Amino acid sequence: MKLHDLSKFDPSIKLVKNSEWPEEILAICTLDALTSGGMIFIKNAKFLQKLVPVIDQAVTLKVGAVVDEKFFNLVNAELKAELNKLPWIATSTQVPMALTLLSKPFFDQKMKGVNTQVDGRQMGTTDIHPTAHIAQNVFIGENVKIGANVEIQPGAVIHSFSEIGENTKIHSNVTIYAFTKIGRNCRIHSGTVIGSDGFGYTFHQGQHVKIWHMGGVVIHDDVEIGSNSSVDMGTFSPTIIGAGTRIDNLVQIAHNCKIGKGCVICGQCGLAGSVVLEDYVVMGGRAAVGPDSHIGMGSQIAGGAKVNESAIWPPGSKLGGHPAKDLKEWMRGVAYLRTMSLKEK
Repeated sequence: MKLHDLSKFDPSIKLVKNSEWPEEILAICTLDALTSGGMIFIKNAKFLQKLVPVIDQAVTLKVGAVVDEKFFNLVNAELKAELNKLPWIATSTQVPMALTLLSKPFFDQKMKGVNTQVDGRQMGTTDIHPTAHIAQNVFIGENVKIGANVEIQPGAVIHSFSEIGENTKIHSNVTIYAFTKIGRNCRIHSGTVIGSDGFGYTFHQGQHVKIWHMGGVVIHDDVEIGSNSSVDMGTFSPTIIGAGTRIDNLVQIAHNCKIGKGCVICGQCGLAGSVVLEDYVVMGGRAAVGPDSHIGMGSQIAGGAKVNESAIWPPGSKLGGHPAKDLKEWMRGVAYLRTMSLKEK
């Protein structure tokens, strides 16, 4: 896509720097995963502050930005000087909607080669190690790579451009969407879905307009995922599950989550979008973490606890209750309420 094409999707877009930028815009990217020729969206000071530490990388990769028009006009001279280092800048009166509308053409471009009708083995485009064991009634898309000693049981679906590392076992009726990478020695149990669309919409003029997801999923080595769980693909960069993590049945992991190594997530847990769990975090059954929260290394979340949106907890935290707080504080509160309620009888 060329720079002048942006306004075809969002008429409010105005080019304010390098309107004649000749190069193609190759992708929408995020500040934590900048890509060559990419485009980022900045709607407020929070996003601009995140850009400043990576501005040199963004310049090297020729990343441009679409900025909220009102915010752009209010940015102080120091921050605007940093922003102006980017090769091109545009403004929009509706940045969330601009991102939403522009996600569709980039999604279509990325998904051009995804064939869901004809098995890649018939097309001659798969790379399957001769020691892999693939049962009958398995669909494998184009350009799929499957390593040595992989076992795929009946009814599994592996969509295009996915990779499965050696010694991994995919149980019956697992669905793996396109652009998923699974490491070595993993086990994915029946009914689980890896890489389905994230739950992302922009409310505009009385409608929930879909944000098209294309970031994929990366699962590192030695991960086990129970049955009937779901790991959503990232919006523009991948959802990541670290090596050695264990995920129980009926777990929901939303788009753009980053789960560290050695984590344990028990049954019926839910992680909202862009949650970060550092290494060795443990979540008890039916615990939930709100969007954009960050849980430090080695923390423990008690069963049934609910961590609020955008919460930040340091390493070694022990949390319980709703809203989640320090476990001992929560238990003292529960004990106090019980004591007071008994006195009233």
